[in-house]
Amino acid sequence: MANHIEPVTKYSRPAKWLHWSIAILLLATFIFGVLLDNSTSDSLKFLLIKFHAPLGVAVGILILVRTYFAFTHPRPAPDLNWSPLIKWTSKIIHILLYVLPLVLVISGLGIMAFSGLSNQLISGQIEIWPALNQLGPRQSHGLISKLLLLALALHIAGAIYHQFIVKDNLLARMK
Repeated sequence: MANHIEPVTKYSRPAKWLHWSIAILLLATFIFGVLLDNSTSDSLKFLLIKFHAPLGVAVGILILVRTYFAFTHPRPAPDLNWSPLIKWTSKIIHILLYVLPLVLVISGLGIMAFSGLSNQLISGQIEIWPALNQLGPRQSHGLISKLLLLALALHIAGAIYHQFIVKDNLLARMK
């Protein structure tokens, strides 16, 4: 009797947990980042960075774990009815959702290192917020965060499109 392997129709429980945990942490990280970027108070900036930076690192770690799961665990295949354009777009958006957060973590670590901000936080000398705007990592951090927001918006729009227009119950794979 031959083994018949059933096709995978849903993501594994760990993959789902990682997906939604990353989504929640990304949202919190973005909120702290926007507040940080728009604050004029040095003391508030130092408080916000104490949340923003560790959350960003946590997102990066979870993305790496999620990447491991993506390559070592079966996942649902694209629907056979999807057009080549939909399949290609989905693949590109998902690659961006893995890569862009990691680039943000790297640029964030660069900001912390090159600005002296990490030394200030460690030493407790947090009276004057360092000038960050001219740092290369800070400029790329802002650009990459906007690209990530665009990729997230396209990801959400794609999920809504599939669920409510195509009506292929795509969301059931991740809940």
